[in-house]
Amino acid sequence: MASTPAKTAPPNPRLARVLREAGWILFLAAGVYLAMALATYDKADPGPFFSGTGAAVANRAGALGAWLADGLLYVFGLSAWWWVALAGWGVLRLYWRVEQWEILNRRSLAVALAGFAILLAASSTLEALRLHSMKAALPLAPGGVLGEVLAGPALAGLGFTGATLVLVALVAAAFSVFSGLSWIRLSEKVGAAAEWAVATVRGRLEARRDREAGLAAAQAREEKVEEAKRIFEEHEPIRIALPEPAIARSERVAKERQVPLFADLPDSPLPPIALLDAADAHVE
Repeated sequence: MASTPAKTAPPNPRLARVLREAGWILFLAAGVYLAMALATYDKADPGPFFSGTGAAVANRAGALGAWLADGLLYVFGLSAWWWVALAGWGVLRLYWRVEQWEILNRRSLAVALAGFAILLAASSTLEALRLHSMKAALPLAPGGVLGEVLAGPALAGLGFTGATLVLVALVAAAFSVFSGLSWIRLSEKVGAAAEWAVATVRGRLEARRDREAGLAAAQAREEKVEEAKRIFEEHEPIRIALPEPAIARSERVAKERQVPLFADLPDSPLPPIALLDAADAHVE
């Protein structure tokens, strides 16, 4: 009877999380330390290719930082700063929220390191080819030893302009492979940001013009109101009076006024009009 293989216990997720957090913290510290060492490099400090002048170490990262800065700058030139980018990539790779990023996508470790190697070589070659006249505090020429070795064949085979074009494209492609950066998505994001900025500026300018037009209209209206008030105050106010009501007298009134006082009145169902009061002149 064959024995069943023992089941291996699944890894502890809490331990994996703790290790991941410890790893990105270490990568962050290493990147900051390396950046400080490269930024405070001094030619007088001792290194793997220079024994030093005997003076105190001027590098802020100490003797180890001076040694690392001298070695990296000697071999890669200013492209040694890509090692700081490698440390930053390690931080992002171990950070737990890296899965939610849209522009940056994770790559396998082998693919990312291969892209970093190509990026470092192309950057050093481009630096040696185009930045040879740059005056920087370096133990060797720009591009370092690697750049000087690769710049000669690139210049002979592709020419100055052709080699520059190929190296720029190689740097962009290698950076995409190394970091997982999507240049298309990045261009879309930049375009969307530019459109938003233009629309925002245009909207604010239109709103400002509307406010200025509103203020101008309000000022013109105030001027008209003030002019009307001035005219009203200078002239006598207009009074509206009702006309006197004209009451037409009937023919019967005129006839009865000629009747003698003691004359016999004809038979009539109506009393004399003279018995009525006169019409009131005040009528609303």
